[in-house]
Amino acid sequence: MKSEEQQQQHGDRGLSSTVAFVFSMLTHILLLVSVLYIVGLGFQNYQLFSWHPICMALSAGFLLIEGVYAISGEAFVSKKLTRKNRITLHWILHLVGLILMTIGLVITIVNKNKLGKDHFVTTHAQLGLAVFVIVWVIAAFGILANNAQWFYPTVRPVLLKVVHSCAGICMVILLLATVINGTYTKWWGKSGGTETSKGLVFAALFIAGVLVIVKPIIGAIARTRVLMRPPPSAQSSSNVAAS
Repeated sequence: MKSEEQQQQHGDRGLSSTVAFVFSMLTHILLLVSVLYIVGLGFQNYQLFSWHPICMALSAGFLLIEGVYAISGEAFVSKKLTRKNRITLHWILHLVGLILMTIGLVITIVNKNKLGKDHFVTTHAQLGLAVFVIVWVIAAFGILANNAQWFYPTVRPVLLKVVHSCAGICMVILLLATVINGTYTKWWGKSGGTETSKGLVFAALFIAGVLVIVKPIIGAIARTRVLMRPPPSAQSSSNVAAS
């Protein structure tokens, strides 16, 4: 028979698993409902430009965010995967998301040219362009962080991972800020979006964003503590000198 302590530990793990499942489902529901609503508005007032919010919502509001959520191990599906498989899922989601984001950017440029309008003159356009460049830079840096052995021992692997983690957290915030900012453009009202739906989308994406970045923030703090310690080689040298 199990001891009382073993039963308590099993119960704690069960409760923790249940809580993780609930938060994972809540995060996915909030993201999906918001993104699908924006996609629906795009098809409701369908034209060439409609593919811009559709592609951007799917990439910035779901796929890229899911990529961050997957690598943290908090998503219910990816939690059951090995670290190596989570990394693979992470870059696949980000690659598809970046492709869609690029398509969305090209579409708005083509549409502006078609209408004879100036490019990147609004706050949303400027924010979107800045985030587009930043996300590609972070993705490129991710390749370096995943191959830290290329720079070892000149650069400690934990340093690359801390920088990439912090950049990923900022990326989530910027992506969701851009999507939310898009709901405050003229397109929202012209496509049938209401003030109530705008507020609900804002709240849903904000809550989902907080849930997504909690674990990465904790991980970044833990790695930063490791980074503050002397590297293993320095510790070994100190031990030898002391002896």
